[in-house]
Amino acid sequence: MSLSDLIQSHVDAIVDEWAEFAKTNLPTARELAPEELRDHAKLLLQHVASDIRAPQSDSEQHEKSRGNRPSNAPELTATARADAEQRFRQGFTLKEVVAEYRALRASVVRRWFDQLETADLDTLAELIRFNEAIDQAISESLAWYVDRVEESRDLMLGVLGHDLRNPLGAAGNSVHYLLVTDGLTGTQTKAVVRIQSSVDRMRKMVDDLLDFTRTRLGLSLALAPRRANLGQVCRETVDELRAFHPDRTLQMDCSGDLSGEWDVSRIGQLVSNLVANAMQHGRPDTPVSVSLRGEGGEISLKVHNEGPPIAPQAQRTLFDPLMRPLVQEAERREGSSGLGLGLYIVREISLAHGGEIQVASSERDGTTFTVRLPRQPPSTPA
Repeated sequence: MSLSDLIQSHVDAIVDEWAEFAKTNLPTARELAPEELRDHAKLLLQHVASDIRAPQSDSEQHEKSRGNRPSNAPELTATARADAEQRFRQGFTLKEVVAEYRALRASVVRRWFDQLETADLDTLAELIRFNEAIDQAISESLAWYVDRVEESRDLMLGVLGHDLRNPLGAAGNSVHYLLVTDGLTGTQTKAVVRIQSSVDRMRKMVDDLLDFTRTRLGLSLALAPRRANLGQVCRETVDELRAFHPDRTLQMDCSGDLSGEWDVSRIGQLVSNLVANAMQHGRPDTPVSVSLRGEGGEISLKVHNEGPPIAPQAQRTLFDPLMRPLVQEAERREGSSGLGLGLYIVREISLAHGGEIQVASSERDGTTFTVRLPRQPPSTPA
């Protein structure tokens, strides 16, 4: 009996065995009725059997083995995604989803081997086709599941960030009221200032979370461009950072025409994040330099620091969100939320303005972030 014939003739017994495994070994499945567990398993196995029987050339097999042909079995793909959606809504973990497929595969292979008398190349070919079909189902199911998990997480972060704004605003207003009120002792004033610093940091975290959520949901950062001088915008930001860090040397150099149209607040955020990153990772006894140069239709902004270089493998994910360890309070610099989102947001601000960002880092030359911005964002008419 061929493997596809065995699946078709034993499908109910295979599904029963698989459902029993799920009820016994998967905590989430214990709360479900048998029909809720069996819903897609029988249909999935029938599609697998059909896929095994379908003609397949050597080139098609090669592409499928690499996961490059998800459309070659649309019924199988659709069923795997529907199963992932059902399991997601039922509260299955990713490990439980994988365990279901592993048990289903094992049940089929064991039954087939039990009735085999001899094995030949055709037997091996069928087993390969079966494993490829199951692997495709797993891949499609997990891809759908992971996408939904990430989307749910991003929505949760967005809601959390939005809902935190009101209590933070109330706390900030209360601190301001206390600071302008007569009668505080020196110790009380210091305590209120520390509260203000914490509120500012939390507000920065909320802003970073909202920016992160917006971009992760497929939306670009909102811009409000206006005519401005980029040198003046950067100088104001650097002056603010100097005031917070009188022990650090911040240098700035400007040349060329620096006029254009940008979202001034966003550019200030970009510069603040880059300089904060340079101060955090650069040697404290060396300066951080900010240089701007206007040439033709674009302006280049460079932020440089001396210190340990960024490893080449780390540079590949440097601008990805949440890829760097959370910054401890003692190491955090002004302008950074400490969430590991600073460079990600810098990249998103650059992209929203139609620009780009690059990094070069070595032991000899230090680390330089270079942002290139057109004089007008893409959505701004010339």
